Amino acid sequence: MDAPETRLDRARRRRATAHTILDRLALFERWRPLGSPVLVGSVALDLVVEPDIDMEVYSPAPSVADGFAALAPCAGLPGVRKLRFANALDLPDRGLYWRLDYEFTPDETWQIDMWWLPDDHPGPRAADLVAPIRAALDASTRDAVLTIKEDAAARGEATQGVWVYQAVLDHGVRTYDEFRAWRAGTAADGLTPWRPAAPSTCRSGTGSRRSPGRKNPPTHPPDPPGPTDPAGHLGE
Repeated sequence: MDAPETRLDRARRRRATAHTILDRLALFERWRPLGSPVLVGSVALDLVVEPDIDMEVYSPAPSVADGFAALAPCAGLPGVRKLRFANALDLPDRGLYWRLDYEFTPDETWQIDMWWLPDDHPGPRAADLVAPIRAALDASTRDAVLTIKEDAAARGEATQGVWVYQAVLDHGVRTYDEFRAWRAGTAADGLTPWRPAAPSTCRSGTGSRRSPGRKNPPTHPPDPPGPTDPAGHLGE
């Protein structure tokens, strides 16, 4: 079994790849004229296993036309294979969703999920989860998250980051088999208001607010994107 340092090094290398992709596509630069872009999910938490990048963008009034004007040029960039869209403004997610599929290498394609949300979005919002989760994690729980995610990936089974974080931080889960057992007995559909408890009591109960992709906020929609998928804006 790999040492914790090895898992952490892999996560950091994947995070570096994610930032390389963000730079190549200039996504923050494309979004800034329209609102405030925020990196969320596993890349923001330095817990990257799957090739996923999650962003949220906030402004007073998300616009379909402006979003396409900003992102359409990406379709012509080398490596961009797909650009998808879902309008969920009148659905529980209450936002606009774009997804880019980017071929980093012939054997490695990354999915970039972007939610444009109004400033007054009631939540959950993945942006609200990043700081509390980072504060709640320590070396042991960080390694447990990576262990669970890597085991799931090795088995070809999908996981959503927000549920892994909740299981590890609030319920003491440390292995993928334990996570599967916990998940089987946990209602984990739709948006979740979970937040980690304060670091000193991080296993005492759930937090008071939801989390990117919206994956706490809505999570990545499937193919084609489904605006009400629980992974939504909370991220991987």
